[in-house]
Amino acid sequence: MNAAEARKKRGGSTLLQRTKRDPERAAHIDKLVRVAAVEQIVQAIMEQQDISAAELARRLNAKPPQISRDLHGGLSKATMSRLCTIAEALGYDFFPALVPRANTAKRERFMKAYRALVPDSAQGFVTEARNVPVPVKRRRKIA
Repeated sequence: MNAAEARKKRGGSTLLQRTKRDPERAAHIDKLVRVAAVEQIVQAIMEQQDISAAELARRLNAKPPQISRDLHGGLSKATMSRLCTIAEALGYDFFPALVPRANTAKRERFMKAYRALVPDSAQGFVTEARNVPVPVKRRRKIA
């Protein structure tokens, strides 16, 4: 049985589709997509400006392995200070933003302006991150 036959036998679903059927796993995947957007945007800016990881390390007075960790999962746990420092080294300002979900007109206006500032190579990540639902944490009732 080849892959196409196996997929047909399963009902035509992909691994991602089957995994996202579980709401908890879907929320985790969506969170990873949002986090990856920051790393991909930083890498796109570096590529646009022809800045290597070694050059960024020199600008930050850091060791190259630290920059590698930042660009491969480390920015998900980075502090605001770290993100500001990296942005400054790249000639950018870092602005954390709280974007309203309910007011779609304001949200779309913000996202349009944001997409205009992000390098073309990171556009796909900005669009995907925009459409990701944010999971709401609920408190458990204590009996």
